[in-house]
Amino acid sequence: MGVRKKVRLYQFLLELLKNGDMRDCVWWVDREKGTFQFSSKHKEMLAHRWGMQKGNRKKMTYQKMARALRNYGKTGEIRKIKKKLTYQFDGMLLGQKKSECKTSYMP
Repeated sequence: MGVRKKVRLYQFLLELLKNGDMRDCVWWVDREKGTFQFSSKHKEMLAHRWGMQKGNRKKMTYQKMARALRNYGKTGEIRKIKKKLTYQFDGMLLGQKKSECKTSYMP
């Protein structure tokens, strides 16, 4: 098996939001602004899936995942919104994702 590049939490969340997987756990509040929200009912299921994605031996909890999200707040990649369980991706992150899908620039 080849060496896999580690997926970061923001990439994992963007992918889930983009393809609609686990929409009962996480969904867009405002896709254009990059705002998303976790389900209070199913947030632990999402955290568990993130732990499996990372290859953790111990079970990932929402508290641990939320700590990682808070750390993204320090770098500005994801920030907490005042509304409960709601976060927002940095515009640059969303811009990078959108530009990856676009074709080359034609003047």
